[in-house]
Amino acid sequence: MKKTIGDKIRKIRRESGLKQVEFVAALDIDRSYLSKIESNRIKPGRDLLIKIAKEFNVSLDWLITDTDDTSTPKNNDEALLLYAFRNMPKDEAKMHLQLMLQRVENDIKK
Repeated sequence: MKKTIGDKIRKIRRESGLKQVEFVAALDIDRSYLSKIESNRIKPGRDLLIKIAKEFNVSLDWLITDTDDTSTPKNNDEALLLYAFRNMPKDEAKMHLQLMLQRVENDIKK
């Protein structure tokens, strides 16, 4: 089942152990606005999504897409690698993944 942006924001808030009042204070927004977002009555704007991603260390990509990956790339190279992997044909992505895992495995054996 696809999670909405509101579902994901509620998940971030709950996993952070914050009540709505604490969460909105960290983001400098109104509680009623957050309530509407979490109940999927409205979608947050781009600036708020960026602020949430930075403040709570989640991927902006995760917030706005159907992916369940909450990790944030560590640097531009990692972000580009992830972008390339997600956008190549599945058989090609599988081949590249196998090559990378083989390389890591060989390095561990040394």
